[in-house]
Amino acid sequence: MRIISGLLKGRKIPNVFNLKNVSPSSDFLKGVLFNVIANDIEGKVFCDLYAGTGNVGFEAVSRGAAFCIFVETSPELISIIIKLSKQFGIEEKVKIIKQDALKAIEKKILTEYKPDYIFIDPPYDAGLCEKTINKIIENSNLIKASNIIIQRDKREPLSAKYPPYKLINEKSRGKSVLSFYRAI
Repeated sequence: MRIISGLLKGRKIPNVFNLKNVSPSSDFLKGVLFNVIANDIEGKVFCDLYAGTGNVGFEAVSRGAAFCIFVETSPELISIIIKLSKQFGIEEKVKIIKQDALKAIEKKILTEYKPDYIFIDPPYDAGLCEKTINKIIENSNLIKASNIIIQRDKREPLSAKYPPYKLINEKSRGKSVLSFYRAI
C-alpha cells in the first residue's frame, strides 16, 4: 500500500493483512474516495474511525487536509500510525485516539476536533456501519460533521437517509461499497 497523491505521494504504508480484522482500503478504493471529494478536503479536518494503519487518514493529510483524527483500539496499529506520522513529518497534523470508535463518539471525544469529514471503515461482517452512523447522529449537534463516508461490505445494507444526512453518491468495487453522505 502507498499514498497515491499529494504531498506524501509514493510513501509506503506497511502491509498488515496478517492482523485479525484488518483489511486495508485498496489504492483503487482510496483513489475513488478522494476523486469524489476532490479538492474539498483542502484545509478540512478529517476523522478516520476504525483507522487501522491510518491508510485513508494519511491520504487525506497528503491531499491537503489540515488535520486528521485517527481512532483505533489496536496497540499494534496505533504504533504504526505513530511511527508513520513521525516518519512523514506530520505529527502536528494528527491526533491519535486509542478508543473504540463507538465509545469515542459516545464520550464526545470528537467534539473538540469538529471534523468536517468522518470516514467509517469498520471490520466487515461486524454490523458496525449503521451503529456508527446512528451514534454520530445522536451526537450530531456536538460533532457537526458535514460529510460521512462509509466503506462497507455490499452485503451490509444502509439507508439512503439518516437525518440530517442524505446519501449523495455511492461507488462500488468488488465486495466493497463507498457511501457518501452529506448533512442537509
